[in-house]
Amino acid sequence: MKKTIAILLALLMVLGLAVACSKKTTEAPKTEEAPKAEEAPKAEEKPTEEPAPATEEPMEPAKEYTMNDYSSSLGNNWNPHTWETNADDTILGYLSMPFVTMQAENTEDGIYQWIYEMATEINDVTATHKEDLEKYPVKLPEGKTAADIESGYVFEIKLNPKACWQDGTPINADSYIYSMKQLLDPAMKNYRANLYYSGESAIAGGNGYYNSDLAGQPIYGDAAGLEGVEEYFLDLTLPSVFFSPNSAKDYYEAGYADYYKDAEGNDLFAKLTETAGYVPVTDEIIADLTTIAVNFGDSNPEAWKEFCFAVTGTYEALPFEKVGLYKTDDYTIYYVMENPIDYYYGLTSFTSTWLVYEPLYEAGKDTTGSLVTTNYGTAPENTMSYGVYKLESLQEDKQIVFTQNENWYGWEKQPNGALLSYTPYLVDGEHVQRYQTTKIVINVMDDDAAKQAFLKGELVSWAPSSEELTTYGASDRLYKADETYTMSFFFNTGLEALQEMDNSKGNVNSVVMSNVNFRKAFSLAIDRAEWVTATAGYKPSFGLMNDQYYYDFYNNPESSYRSSDEAMQAVCDLYEVKYGEGTPYATLKDAYKSINGYNLTEAKELMAQACKELVEAGLYKEGEEIKIRVGYKKGALDSADNKQMELMNKYINAAVEGSGFGKVTLEALGNINDRYGDVAKGEYAIGYGAWGGAALYPFRNFRVYCDPDYVDIHEAGCWDPATETLTLTVNGEEVTKTWQAWSNSMTGTGEYAAEDNKLKLQITSQMETEYLKKYYRIPLATSTTCTMLSFKLDYYTPDYNLAYGWGGLELMKYNYDDAEWDAFVASQNGALNYE
Repeated sequence: MKKTIAILLALLMVLGLAVACSKKTTEAPKTEEAPKAEEAPKAEEKPTEEPAPATEEPMEPAKEYTMNDYSSSLGNNWNPHTWETNADDTILGYLSMPFVTMQAENTEDGIYQWIYEMATEINDVTATHKEDLEKYPVKLPEGKTAADIESGYVFEIKLNPKACWQDGTPINADSYIYSMKQLLDPAMKNYRANLYYSGESAIAGGNGYYNSDLAGQPIYGDAAGLEGVEEYFLDLTLPSVFFSPNSAKDYYEAGYADYYKDAEGNDLFAKLTETAGYVPVTDEIIADLTTIAVNFGDSNPEAWKEFCFAVTGTYEALPFEKVGLYKTDDYTIYYVMENPIDYYYGLTSFTSTWLVYEPLYEAGKDTTGSLVTTNYGTAPENTMSYGVYKLESLQEDKQIVFTQNENWYGWEKQPNGALLSYTPYLVDGEHVQRYQTTKIVINVMDDDAAKQAFLKGELVSWAPSSEELTTYGASDRLYKADETYTMSFFFNTGLEALQEMDNSKGNVNSVVMSNVNFRKAFSLAIDRAEWVTATAGYKPSFGLMNDQYYYDFYNNPESSYRSSDEAMQAVCDLYEVKYGEGTPYATLKDAYKSINGYNLTEAKELMAQACKELVEAGLYKEGEEIKIRVGYKKGALDSADNKQMELMNKYINAAVEGSGFGKVTLEALGNINDRYGDVAKGEYAIGYGAWGGAALYPFRNFRVYCDPDYVDIHEAGCWDPATETLTLTVNGEEVTKTWQAWSNSMTGTGEYAAEDNKLKLQITSQMETEYLKKYYRIPLATSTTCTMLSFKLDYYTPDYNLAYGWGGLELMKYNYDDAEWDAFVASQNGALNYE
């Protein structure tokens, strides 16, 4: 999520599926035989009067089609169990294949189809395998037994018998079972295991096996709010209710060390962490915790409990045999979901796999540390492909090269040595060549160097900046695609944190961010229509989710969340735009479309009100300068970033004019390793970033804002969604829950998970309105990828579709082979014109 597209190919987030589709797939996808190369029509033979002497014509050599591309950095770990970055995932994508994927069927109408790759069939067989619901630790809906369940849990996966590793070793059921056992191995604690032991498609028993190393140890939970606790425990290094979702250690290290001192100046944090781990709480510890709480402004005599933990259970050992993955023959495996899932969402979860090559995985293991590790997937010599391409070479921080994996199941080897493949399915009524690319070369270079290389014919693509779009915006080689990401400002509004930022973090009067009217005025002062012109492809945004989110895609491909009445009403309610008789807008849609997020008049009024409130509270002196440092970017700031901030300063100063506030300076800072975490910790009052992905799951979207147990929320410096409550109207009745509970109520076995989409839209849209009214986050824009494509090749279709993109690398078509391209570039004197 917050790592932009780093999770793009991760489980359940791999496809942002949002397309126009004229039919619903009702059965498992089928494939057709692709044409054989030898079936190509033969040249017409010319008659001769006498037989010609037998001669052997020279065979035309295989053509080379190299895709030269670039990246700002290269991955260094493409192990599917531990990869972390987008660059890692890019490499993994070339070396692997999913069970099933989606591809174009009819590009004119935007119709997609499911295509089997590493599987030949995937079926929901829950109805005939109900015994698996008792054998494996699944979670059934409240009040249901295994006998009541007919679908959503047990998936039969028929494996592709032609699949093998690049060295020719067959891939079978044992390959997948071994790989899953390693992924969830409690001795390894693999980073990507969480994709399989938690979430919508978690495997039954995955969590239990993953934590088997803790068997017999107590399970600790937050002690605050628990009744009947006999013994409290303390560990200041762990997230606690008092600092949720951070820990006392986070605040101590973030510059709040003085808050941990007693009246004599003793360092209580150092004292309370002399002993590692969970420490039983004594009366002396209670007194020290009370002192710390008071220093942070909480005089509640029970506040010490918010630092503490209590034993809520005991971990049990769960053998791998209780994990819901088993085989019935060498090419059939069964995957048992922990929670019920719709068939098509199940297929979506199988668009990635967990497969690793056992000999190299085992050979790379290191058991000398506290955890077992492996170097699998970190260099060419410890990497084994089962995808279309294999890793040929890697020069760290310079270049990576992929060539064709001759043992990929889809190739037909030609007499001249060429590897040829046709789609085993119809695209626009015919079988077409796929994976025409014979070699992939990715060089590390910055955007300026990439531009020059592209214009000289040395790269197949280049991403222009917003300034360069004025030159290339009309080019027929420019491809644009909307993404799910909503770029936003997010805040730390905690008064104590803001005061400390003013004292020691370089801010001046950033305490103004604690006032909701100031934040609302800031939002209304932003001319988003102008602001987006500073960045390539950005579009104004007024809500948390854009029109790339679909709530019932497989049954209704037009089911955009943003276009639903409920979601449009959410934004109208936020901006207080009415419709109907006596208003300028006849319909809800008219009112929604009128919103541009900009109202300088109201912004000025709110700024004056905010100034008055802050002055009366003794937090601000009228007319004083305001300076706020903004955690803007992980990398170095570029011209687009500077332009964005220049405009922001213009907007906010226009709003504060005449309000009583002095001049405001927003200072963007780059090269920040973790700006999301740093905002929560109190390093910055404002951060700039995005949430996105999981386009088919709008009803679980609020977990990223409200469930600190699920993810490190960006807005952690503002509130505690685990304890703050919200009252919503559900089917005409008022219902109150914590924000965290609401965010989980529509997923898994949540209270409303099995309800219809109308009710879920009702809940989600109300949450969106109420959350945005807090102004902990100000939506600014949605992102769009803008890419210039070389004359050397074309995407299959110029019409982007979120199910299959432009056809991807699979259907990419070349206009020139390497030799022809070199000749063409030479004929242009090495300077190509794409304007």
